Amino acid sequence: MEEALELARAKDAKERMAGVERLHQVLEASRKSLSSTEVTSLVDCCLDLLKDSSFRVAQGALQALASASVLSGDHFKLHFNALVPAVVDRLGDAKQPVRDAARRLLLTLMEVNVRFGIVASCDVENLGICFGK
Repeated sequence: MEEALELARAKDAKERMAGVERLHQVLEASRKSLSSTEVTSLVDCCLDLLKDSSFRVAQGALQALASASVLSGDHFKLHFNALVPAVVDRLGDAKQPVRDAARRLLLTLMEVNVRFGIVASCDVENLGICFGK
């Protein structure tokens, strides 16, 4: 996973895309939970990727986060306050695949939240964007 994260942090857009694709593949194929340190590295990297100008990179980051949250939801509780507003921002993306990936990640995070009994105090004002308020 470390190699994929390194590639996803590259300056070149094609390398970032390759890194995101590899990251998603690694996480989808994994059967073991990620460590707290691995989750932190992944979240930090993906938060940067969510701001990427390439919609495919942002979409891939959202998909990687969804896969990782299923594997290691208990470690995601430390990152909810940073993740949710960043994901909600992508609900307003111009590209439908990014909006769909953001919606799926939010649903996955909610399921993980229920499964692990995580209570997050997120900035609820950002959720108004979703409902046109």
